[in-house]
Amino acid sequence: LCAKATADSEQPTPGYMYNEIARITHASADACRQLEDYLLKRMKKDSVHVKLKCLRVIKHCCQHGHFTFRRDMQGKTGVIKEMIQFRGAPDALHGDVFNRQLRELAQEVMNAIFDTTTASEQLHSTGRMQGFGSE
Repeated sequence: LCAKATADSEQPTPGYMYNEIARITHASADACRQLEDYLLKRMKKDSVHVKLKCLRVIKHCCQHGHFTFRRDMQGKTGVIKEMIQFRGAPDALHGDVFNRQLRELAQEVMNAIFDTTTASEQLHSTGRMQGFGSE
């Protein structure tokens, strides 16, 4: 599943895969660590597409996965920090677009990793529910 989600192609990763991978983080602490190691190892590939897909998976797991994934990733941000400064070879057709997307996404991932609000806290901070009742 992770290999398909981070395949070296321009095809986007299907959305359901993100949720399936996020569920892996809830299975066990060992499964969570294996997923982290796999994604960080894949980030070392030369392909910008693999790097982008890995970052998207990491971001989704930080936002929707088990909190231990985000906590463990906080100590393993070296590879992601390198991506913020990434300067790869420009694509023949798209130019520097993929490299720029990679740098921007790496920054978003760093923000997601160190985000201290959880999904439940975000729900409570919005106040009362909108669209219900007569008001």
